[in-house]
Amino acid sequence: MSASPITLPYAALLSPTLETKLLLTSAFSTSPTSQGLLLISDLPPSLNFPQLRARLLAFSNAFASLPEHVREEYADAKSRYSFGWSCGKEIMNGKPDTYKGSFYNNVAAAQDGVDAIDDPRNIWPEGEGIEGFRDAFLQLCKVIVMVGGLVARACDKVVEDAGGMASDKTVEELIKTSQNSKARLLHYFPPAGQTFTLAPSSSELPPGSVDDSWCGVHFDHSILTGLCPAMYLFHPSPPTSPSGATLAPLIIPSPSAAAGLYIKTRAGETIKAPIPETCIAFQTGETLQLLSSDRLAATPHFVNAAPDALTLSSAAAEVVERKKREDPEWGNVTSGTVSRETLAVFLQPNDDEVVSATGETFGQFGDRVLGRHYEAVA
Repeated sequence: MSASPITLPYAALLSPTLETKLLLTSAFSTSPTSQGLLLISDLPPSLNFPQLRARLLAFSNAFASLPEHVREEYADAKSRYSFGWSCGKEIMNGKPDTYKGSFYNNVAAAQDGVDAIDDPRNIWPEGEGIEGFRDAFLQLCKVIVMVGGLVARACDKVVEDAGGMASDKTVEELIKTSQNSKARLLHYFPPAGQTFTLAPSSSELPPGSVDDSWCGVHFDHSILTGLCPAMYLFHPSPPTSPSGATLAPLIIPSPSAAAGLYIKTRAGETIKAPIPETCIAFQTGETLQLLSSDRLAATPHFVNAAPDALTLSSAAAEVVERKKREDPEWGNVTSGTVSRETLAVFLQPNDDEVVSATGETFGQFGDRVLGRHYEAVA
């Protein structure tokens, strides 16, 4: 089942009205009809969001395509893999998650109003093919953090009317003064054995089913999570042209009607949550639920890889066929695999901020959450 999330134009965040507050309440509340997801549309061209998105997500695939021993040079075990590269370290569905690779860094340097000096714990890759990775990472994060601050301000109007917060600060203050927000660049590897042919097809999840093959059902522990629309890359087979040249991956629409982000609504329904390429999505995290004493609820979500889909969607197949017609180097391509690239920005408070009525700080809460996912990994 697919349903359109509530959408707000960017301008509505700059000049919020009663309707803005009502729509945000509908998106984030504990109501059975709430999805816990909000789309921000009509972003100003001056933000360069489409260009920044395309640039960074191309780096996501480029880094993940490096040899494993090179990628592992950028892993940081002492931080429980919360900085730099992480693959196979996080526990998901009871076992190490090897379906995706993540690159984490603190994004305080991308925020307005805080010290712009880069976090010394951050890890930035260097080398041929990934020049400019750091700049691309921070530039896209800067846009998402800025828009997220406006969403946080709108959340404050909802929380105030419902009885206030566990913290003596507003949601906006907790986010804008934080030097603790973290971004996660994600590369979802093509599932083993999943090769797409070019004949178009349609594949949907059966109603109510859960196939979290790319990322298991979970909550984010942020206040808000800013989500960049995913990019799908078709990796052709054979991977070389008749002349022997290596074929670069091709950007395609979703490879299957079933692939993508899914959320579980407050009513327990499982629905697909498509994010248009021109929008930024925000979903609620567990910290916002704690801060609001459950008046705003965290969003359970997962990512489906559509493992049963063996042929591309009509839209994706047409893009590949057009490439074959226009580029003779692609003439022998008959199939391929598909990876998924995206960015999640976790807007979260400083570790010493109180986030619950029990007096628990975000640092204490974060330690509990990391313990769920990493302590079982040697």
